[in-house]
Amino acid sequence: MMKRLSILLDDLALFRSMYTEGVIDPVRFGILAENAGANGLVCTFSGSSKGILEKDLRLLKEMNRSFLNIRIPLQNDAMRLALSVAPDMVTFVDVKPNDPRKVSPPDLNAFPGEIDEMIPNLQSNNIAVSVLVRPEMDFLKAISKLSIDYVEIDTAEFTSAPDINDEIVALDKIKSAALAVGKWGIGVNCSGNISLEDVAALVQVPNLEDIILGSQFVQRTFYVGIDRAVREVLEIIRSRELE
Repeated sequence: MMKRLSILLDDLALFRSMYTEGVIDPVRFGILAENAGANGLVCTFSGSSKGILEKDLRLLKEMNRSFLNIRIPLQNDAMRLALSVAPDMVTFVDVKPNDPRKVSPPDLNAFPGEIDEMIPNLQSNNIAVSVLVRPEMDFLKAISKLSIDYVEIDTAEFTSAPDINDEIVALDKIKSAALAVGKWGIGVNCSGNISLEDVAALVQVPNLEDIILGSQFVQRTFYVGIDRAVREVLEIIRSRELE
């Protein structure tokens, strides 16, 4: 199965908070990306006015035609909102309200009872459940005990590697993590400041399904437009899948 392209809309929400209302619309950007061929949309809900708003989530659910993945913290209010919106997937993350773009893997040990209750509630409403993880054994051992459907591997160590040797080591960790969770029947997505150049390497990760592009993709659209940026990424995916 060919890897899928998902677009993270968090940067657009931050830009909207900095400019006159109506100048930048993350929902419209997402729908245009879908029309250009993107396979899914991802957004993080933190409750901050600088981030994705509840009205954005409801509009995206109403208008999007592909796949909607909402990232939320392990909080009851966010959980109730997710159930109300009913996206295709919910991904649990830790997010700082003062900067909704900065997410990290949640501390699952801090919320053992909460997450055990949240997962079946979501799944019984036909919402797939994912957790953001680092490609490290401690994180993998923690999620192996959960009845989740997917993990979202944080690729930041790879995408920010200072040299080629560190890149190789980080990419090998991602591949090993994807292989491990694949054996448990868990699907794999990835995110973490991924550039177009990074996509070519990540396409080779086993069991990987969705490659989530955010800041780097948004910056590219400023130069070439949404349609061309989407086509460029899809062409990279297709060409590397055929190798």
